[in-house]
Amino acid sequence: PGGGGDVELGEMAWPSPKSPATRPGPQEWEIPRDPEEEGRSLLSSCSDHALSAAIPPLPRVFQASWPSTLSRLMFTIRPAVDVWVLLGVLITCFLTSEAGDKDHFLWRLFRNNTFLFVWVPFWYRFCRGFIHFLLSLAILPGPVIYHEGPLLEYYPKWVVDMIQESNMMRQQNRPRLAAAGGITVQLTAPDGCVIDAMYFRGLNAALDGPTVIRFNGNAEAIELQDDLLPRIYSTSGINFLMFNYRGVGRSRFLPVWNSPLLGHLLGLNRTPTKRGLVLDAWTVTEYALKELRVPCSKLVLVGHSIGGAVSTEMAAHHPHLKVSVCNSRSFARLSSVVVLLAPSFLGVPAASRKGRALRVLARVCMAVSGWEFDSERNWGGVHGFKWVEFSRADHIIPHETSLHHALVEQEKQHGRSESELRDRVLPLLNLSGIDNHNRMWLDTEMVQHLDLVAEAAGLDGTGSSVEPSRRLREKGLYELLDRACRGI
Repeated sequence: PGGGGDVELGEMAWPSPKSPATRPGPQEWEIPRDPEEEGRSLLSSCSDHALSAAIPPLPRVFQASWPSTLSRLMFTIRPAVDVWVLLGVLITCFLTSEAGDKDHFLWRLFRNNTFLFVWVPFWYRFCRGFIHFLLSLAILPGPVIYHEGPLLEYYPKWVVDMIQESNMMRQQNRPRLAAAGGITVQLTAPDGCVIDAMYFRGLNAALDGPTVIRFNGNAEAIELQDDLLPRIYSTSGINFLMFNYRGVGRSRFLPVWNSPLLGHLLGLNRTPTKRGLVLDAWTVTEYALKELRVPCSKLVLVGHSIGGAVSTEMAAHHPHLKVSVCNSRSFARLSSVVVLLAPSFLGVPAASRKGRALRVLARVCMAVSGWEFDSERNWGGVHGFKWVEFSRADHIIPHETSLHHALVEQEKQHGRSESELRDRVLPLLNLSGIDNHNRMWLDTEMVQHLDLVAEAAGLDGTGSSVEPSRRLREKGLYELLDRACRGI
């Protein structure tokens, strides 16, 4: 695709590029050649053809800045606390003598209060970090099942076999996305994690034109995304950007002292998984705003499942941006979903004594671990154009735990009915025998979704120009779907 080297299934598809010295990336990073750049070079080489206007190249490498001073401080404070605890434990274990009256005041204070200064921080960091890690395996399995990093050699064989199978499938599917116009970009998060993303330019769209950023669900990877989705956005004149969360596929931490394992472990220690998700969201959003120069009024964050919670929290933490947010089939609070599904996740009847005990344990673990996503609260902090998509037949996130249900309950508390809901809502059809949580939009749903994206990004203009633009976009969508159905 796009003029890259030969693709062999099961092998890496493209050679390693040379990263700029100021923005180093992983040595094994693979970037396909830009199909648009190649097409322009072919056209410019023809003597009878002249490009009417130069198309600016897509920035392929980006280093994000810290979103706030507090996040930067926490990145330093966490390892500093760990060093303090480690030194305190060593001093407590190897220096058993008590502090005397002639010793320094600070030394006496430390020796006489080792429980407060050493063991309380130790158990807090250990329990919080360990519980956070355990919950990460269930809440966000993507970094495990799509892992390509240094931890593979420590996994059990049956896990390695499963991962290799999924990795081979992703390697086979990536050229298909590149053939659809996908351009790979490297986005380095403030904490040093390199994010793997793919960019699709919309038809007749400028780099700073209407742009959609998609936030994956918990077990998704961009290589497993149907190439029809970016084609739909592109055909509608909308730029499309999707990415893998840290730990998924090629999104990984940089090596430390030439050790990928040490870099991975230090990265997980410095940035817990939940905070890492929001930092990844900030990195991709800043790339669109700062590097591509997309105005906030034309940027739409489309989050599916847990991706809806990630995009909502990121937008709520930066209300001055006023970006648009689509929260699709997501929850009001992550803890409510975890508590509800904890018994079934372990195969225990929910009504049994063990099931009730598991729910209590899940609630405590969610409170201790710092894994909470409170989309119901964050939704009020999103000041841009926003809407909710939901399905009442969603088996992963039952409707009673969804953000839509929480917003309806809020309206009822103010004496308003569901039909009077102030937030924009797109109800999805409830199909029997189908995964209503992960399925693609139906054609009629896609039309409505694109209309909302166009309204959010101001794509159709105003007044008499709106309806013709909608009809033209709808015509292009149905033509694309017809060609896809016929395999053209």
